[in-house]
Amino acid sequence: MKRFIFMLLKNPLQIFKLIYYYFVIRNAKRKGIRTIVFNLHHDYFYDILYPVYKRLKQHKNIRIYFAYLHKKKPLIEYLEKRIEKKLLISNRISPFINFDLFICPEITGPDFPVSFLKTKTIEVYHGNGISAFYEKKDVLNRFDVHFTVGPKFNEFLDFAYKDKTQKPTIYNVGYPKLDILLQEYLLTKRLEKEYKTKNKFTILHAPHWNPFGSLHAFGVAIIEMLASFDVQLLIKPHHYLYAQYPEMDWKGKLEELENRFDNIVIIKRPNTQEVYPLADVMISDTGTSAPFEYSLLKRPLFIFCNEDWFEGEQHAYEERRICETSICFKKLDELKKYIQQLLTGSPEMKKLIEEQKKKQEKLISDLLYNPGTAAERSYQAVLKELGL
Repeated sequence: MKRFIFMLLKNPLQIFKLIYYYFVIRNAKRKGIRTIVFNLHHDYFYDILYPVYKRLKQHKNIRIYFAYLHKKKPLIEYLEKRIEKKLLISNRISPFINFDLFICPEITGPDFPVSFLKTKTIEVYHGNGISAFYEKKDVLNRFDVHFTVGPKFNEFLDFAYKDKTQKPTIYNVGYPKLDILLQEYLLTKRLEKEYKTKNKFTILHAPHWNPFGSLHAFGVAIIEMLASFDVQLLIKPHHYLYAQYPEMDWKGKLEELENRFDNIVIIKRPNTQEVYPLADVMISDTGTSAPFEYSLLKRPLFIFCNEDWFEGEQHAYEERRICETSICFKKLDELKKYIQQLLTGSPEMKKLIEEQKKKQEKLISDLLYNPGTAAERSYQAVLKELGL
């Protein structure tokens, strides 16, 4: 009730929007239409939900709304290009609307429906690591339903709800966003042309934003070194890199490199997974899920393994497994040698790659549910929760 009063005190005119949606939702229920709200704080969350959304929106008895973080103009503009305006709602009022389902991949501050509503809440997660979850236990154990990515998620949920009388419903669905890596994807051909990767050996450098990553350790020197090879070089940094370190002006530095080198492309698309099939090899960092996801393709993977990232991390099992699966480097000269061996097809590197493929298969088998079919399983789970 406090949230409701605070919202009205801040903007009394919002009451008219709430009255409007009250009748819209009530009318939908009378017609047998179930309503879902996807709660988004970032543009890439849309891509996490999209594989399930595209199935749900085809159902005649389902209507889907998107609740956006009201202060984020870029997010609103991104959604307006993809979703009808009438289905977009500010998160200032979405918690007070009686939807049937609330679905969110956020773990830090979901805009939960107020408690007096009967809206059921579903957490779908983003990424495959769980190390950050334990400090967010009191947020995540408020959900009614969880869609887990892999077995380690179930272990966390056992911990998160151990003192709760009401246990959640759990669906071991997997990670729908990764299904495209195991299916023919028409967008790949268009991106090959756009990024000039067709018939060209392509390296994807996917640095993380954390302070222990390769960009923080080596600066632009790592990109300059990679660009010195006869390859097409795609750079896809984590979007937090720009926001977390504005004083570093990473955006400006990367744009300067793109202008200086003909073989560098800075990827601005929020959905990293769409770029994976273009790359013959990935270079990434400790603490990001990108190497795990890329392992589905069983292609060469090199990681800047910085042990400092693990300091104080008690639940970094997936991240440790990723480092053990990858070919690790600590210095630029090491990485340069590896790339030279890869491009020349040295027997030593071929042996490392074959060994790595086996580790990648084991990594995926151990830590990911239902590769390739996660979206369909998620769709069926949503239908079950809606009673359809």
